[in-house]
Amino acid sequence: MPRFVELKLKADVLQQHQLPDISYPVPLSELFGILGAGGDLPFAYMLYWLQEHSAGGGSAWRTLEPAMHRLAEFTAPKDAHATATVRGEDWFMELRPVDLEGPLVTIQRQDHLLAALQPRTDGTLACSVYRPLDAKSIRYLIGLSHVPGPDGNVCMRPNNWEYALDQAAHVFGASYAAERGKSYLSLWEQGLGVVNDGSIEQDFMDQRQLSPVAPNIAATQLGVYYELHPDGHS
Repeated sequence: MPRFVELKLKADVLQQHQLPDISYPVPLSELFGILGAGGDLPFAYMLYWLQEHSAGGGSAWRTLEPAMHRLAEFTAPKDAHATATVRGEDWFMELRPVDLEGPLVTIQRQDHLLAALQPRTDGTLACSVYRPLDAKSIRYLIGLSHVPGPDGNVCMRPNNWEYALDQAAHVFGASYAAERGKSYLSLWEQGLGVVNDGSIEQDFMDQRQLSPVAPNIAATQLGVYYELHPDGHS
């Protein structure tokens, strides 16, 4: 793990790029290159470093979200398609709106919905992203969307959706992760906010009204992490 330092950008740089005034984590090895870049910022790398930095516990992750979203906007292709696909060497996912009133596997952080998954007709995954994704959340999404093997199975499950259900139902330490402010998987068999016994978790029920971020922005979040993480192609 590289040693990170915190970089404060000048007011004119923040204004030029419409970036929030926060401390930006930068690996020490990259600091002098950025300082000597003459105002040319490595937006994709800055997003990746924030994704890694945001994965830690606590509540400070929310203060990083505006910067992460803005950097994704800079890096994303300029299109407005309703759906997008994102893939790596051994994983694939469709980004599109999902039905939050149906069965879901979600990625959550404290009481906030980050992303929601539902099956496509072939058992692969459709995903909506609602907030900037930290590194742990992205690793969840990539891990759940492995391309099926020659036998059609995914990690000894019939398809990606069945594998996601299995992981969400048996994930260890979800309550601990929630308390620590880290992302975790959750299963909502009756839609977001409805517990298995029929009771309502109002904080999540209210989030059924959320609109997902644009697919090109969500695809950029995943793609930046996959391309820049040292183990992204392993």
